[in-house]
Amino acid sequence: MLRPSGLLIPLLRVLLVLGAGGFTPAVQAESDPPSLNRLLNVPGWIDLNLNLQAQPLANPSGGTEQSASWMQQLTLGAAFSSGLAKPADQWHEGDHWRANLKLMLFSGDPQLNEAIGAAYPLQNAAHPTGLWLTEATIERRAGSGELALKAGVFSLNPGFVRTPVLDQYVHSALNDTLNSEIDGVPINPYVAPGLQLSWTPGPQGRYGEWRYGAFWLDSQVALAGLFGVNPDLSSSEGSLHLLQWTFTQLPGASALAAPIRRQGQTISRQLPSPQVQLGGIYLTKDSSGKSNGSLYGTITMASPLPLGLDNRFWLGVKTAVSGDTNPVPLFLAGGWLGQGLLPGRPLDVLALGYGRSSFNSQLNPGLTAEAVLELNYSFNLTANLSLQPVLQWVLNPGGSGQVDDIVAAGLQLQLQF
Repeated sequence: MLRPSGLLIPLLRVLLVLGAGGFTPAVQAESDPPSLNRLLNVPGWIDLNLNLQAQPLANPSGGTEQSASWMQQLTLGAAFSSGLAKPADQWHEGDHWRANLKLMLFSGDPQLNEAIGAAYPLQNAAHPTGLWLTEATIERRAGSGELALKAGVFSLNPGFVRTPVLDQYVHSALNDTLNSEIDGVPINPYVAPGLQLSWTPGPQGRYGEWRYGAFWLDSQVALAGLFGVNPDLSSSEGSLHLLQWTFTQLPGASALAAPIRRQGQTISRQLPSPQVQLGGIYLTKDSSGKSNGSLYGTITMASPLPLGLDNRFWLGVKTAVSGDTNPVPLFLAGGWLGQGLLPGRPLDVLALGYGRSSFNSQLNPGLTAEAVLELNYSFNLTANLSLQPVLQWVLNPGGSGQVDDIVAAGLQLQLQF
């Protein structure tokens, strides 16, 4: 077994060396970087974006065997609205409305965690390979108003159980949805017909945003396999309901919305704004035919640490309401992000995160918990291309106590247009 004290210091040194090598981005991103819209010369009422994310990863130590995997996710998004080229305070009613379409193509080997004995994928892009429809919606954006809605086919995230700080991580338990494991819940790339309503009362969101979502789950498997993908999902029935409150007006938040100013330079902030998010999920019928649900919350806070240019701490928790049918009745997580820790690298971000998934002993007798500690370092090569070396330590893989702790290393590459 590897000891934490013997692992973290060398991991930190390796990541800092990787981040320091050879590339010095501008203090601010390019004002007009290459984009798919400009390359294709599309009209102003169309917004196209293309994102390629590759995640090669291997475990040189621990697990049931040493193995490696490459996962790749290609996302094409399109939005159509007359309001795209106008400031929100100049919108007429028609400008509030927008149509959205999103497709995702997954390729590679998503079974690395099974091969090495871990319960959860070490890559957040580890999904069944093939082409997925991940959004087809019509929405009314609030603009400078208080009300917004979305209807169509989409996932519960990014609208629910998601806070921006989680996007910094690669491991699937840390990235995105607080490791929500209720069978049948449409977490991206899985989708279901749904409705989402948002209300942001008060000037400038003074009282936070309230959001309600409802999904009809019966067609989820058919939608996942629309283009021939084997979704690896049991048939779902019933409906899903979510209620969430997000508050961003924390003390000092307005100051953190401004760029960083140091020695006459203006530096773009790379870390998410402080916020609190609380919510609940209720599923009328899961795969066992019973109702299911959970409560969740996250908080992202500014940190006064005298390190680099900017720092954040965050904490997250998800707990089951009906623990007898939830495979992970408790998930606890937290971490730290630091920007500009190295001289001459003001836009780089170092991230440390920890997540612990407690297994349901009624559903899985003999299993306790699996935890992950992740350390990564993000740096931009250009305004469109970023690299993120990552190191992970999976503790008690599978939760049985029979598999050696896993040390995995890899890279996340993102190319955006």
